Amino acid sequence: MVLAGTEDGRQLAEALKLRGHEVLVSTLTAYGADLASEQGLQARSGAMDAQSLEDLLKSGSFAALVDATHPYALRVKEMAKTVCEELSLPYLRWERSSLDLEVHPLIHWAEDIPTAAQIAAKLGQRILLTTGSNALPEWVSLPTLRNTYLYIRVLPTSQVLARCESLGFKPNQIIAAQGPFSQEWDEAMFKQLGIEVVIAKESGKVGGTLEKVQACLSLHIPLVLLKRPPSEIQDNQSLQARSIPQFIKHLEEIL
Repeated sequence: MVLAGTEDGRQLAEALKLRGHEVLVSTLTAYGADLASEQGLQARSGAMDAQSLEDLLKSGSFAALVDATHPYALRVKEMAKTVCEELSLPYLRWERSSLDLEVHPLIHWAEDIPTAAQIAAKLGQRILLTTGSNALPEWVSLPTLRNTYLYIRVLPTSQVLARCESLGFKPNQIIAAQGPFSQEWDEAMFKQLGIEVVIAKESGKVGGTLEKVQACLSLHIPLVLLKRPPSEIQDNQSLQARSIPQFIKHLEEIL
């Protein structure tokens, strides 16, 4: 089983299939499952708790679980690892490689959301959040952002839009679109909205972060980047910043 909803996770699942493995891709959203199915992969969708993941793993006679979820999906990582330990099932974490950014006066790093908000509020009033919708309640609760004007870029689903509206965001503050986005697309949007600061996650080479960086530097807009959370997996089953062929070789050695 491959837990994945992102492009690199689907690439990994596809490579496993080409090696002759039977693969089930599990995604949070139906859209993610549709993308996997379009690549010829077997897929299922929907959020799972520990019990439902355990039941699914037991029913499918799986030989291993590959966790290729987003670098910031800590809760899912820990849940999957715990379930695999209880089932004595091999757990392997695929961690996409980080961006290697040079020091630049426009790029500011933050350890957490409160720090990122504090930095951004000092740099400008018209702030664009591109960190997803899950943490929006925390963002809007921060006193440091109360005198700023927030724009948010989120997935265009009814559930996400309802969450945004419930938190008080107006239609003219919500950019609902599916990425990844090109540098040109980002630049055009930043200019049209008069964005003064952009906040993003360091999601790696696949997540569209580099394009945001390039757009901000081109327009001389400050960028606040949330650092990745410290890895919860430090053992030899974590293959951070390695290639897909290396990862598959390691998996096959375990199996």
